[in-house]
Amino acid sequence: MKQALKAVFHRAGGVDAVRWMKRKGVRILMYHRFADAGGLDRQCAHIRKYYKPIPMSAVAEWLDSRRAPEPYSIAITVDDGYRDFLEVAHPVFAKYGIPVTVFLVSDFMDGKCWLWFDQVVWAYERARGPEALEEARRLVVEATNMSEAERLEFVREAPRSLGVELPVAAPPEYRPLSWDEVRRLAARGVEFGAHTMTHPILSAVRGGARLREEIAGSKARIEAELGAPVAHFCYPNGRSVDIGAAAVEAVREAGFRTAVTAEPGLNHAGAERFLLRRIGADPTHEALYFQRAVAALRI
Repeated sequence: MKQALKAVFHRAGGVDAVRWMKRKGVRILMYHRFADAGGLDRQCAHIRKYYKPIPMSAVAEWLDSRRAPEPYSIAITVDDGYRDFLEVAHPVFAKYGIPVTVFLVSDFMDGKCWLWFDQVVWAYERARGPEALEEARRLVVEATNMSEAERLEFVREAPRSLGVELPVAAPPEYRPLSWDEVRRLAARGVEFGAHTMTHPILSAVRGGARLREEIAGSKARIEAELGAPVAHFCYPNGRSVDIGAAAVEAVREAGFRTAVTAEPGLNHAGAERFLLRRIGADPTHEALYFQRAVAALRI
């Protein structure tokens, strides 16, 4: 019944009406992984047809100007820096001429670590098979509410308790972009931002020096590899409870122009540039659901 009602809503022009009513809010989409080029292609076709794609640098310029944004503006962001952005997503975004900003975890790029939540998921799937995926994801969510010391201990102990040995380097399905690939993508117009050094929960980080290292250190590391300024930041996990006032201040002091959260919503004139809202997106999302989400229905 719900699906039938949603179909009627679409046929009656409901999404068109919502899109028009919310045309003055800047949309920022939040992607992570790309397993489905076909799904992404359909989403990009929809974005190109109904919205005006802009880079995060244009979002920063709009915030500087304090003017109303151009109607239907939308920015595309991608978190973490997995290699599937290069292999799957970039050709599709380039096909439609859609600018993208990718937020990099600098120690991940350097091969010093692989992302802690991926370690947990890998350990549970290796030990117990695909049916353990939901359990692993639940434990990851629980870990975001731990102190930093508790979370790190949980990540260290999970493979041991499951009787598996964690690879030193990220397995192929969790592999990051290389710095050479980042530079090639930057030469093709992809913007890169910072996403900390190790992807901690910033509100759980104790000590100003450690917080500055994660935030300003990631900025400096990416700038060293790109030879260009890094102007945009993305908070790990991104809920308000995961950020904290100290992290926002550290982002401001580091010299970023914008910072994005994972809090849902649109961004209007006068938006707080270091707490920008985003809309979650994934290539596997059902087409009508994606259209409603991007239109900002219920946001």
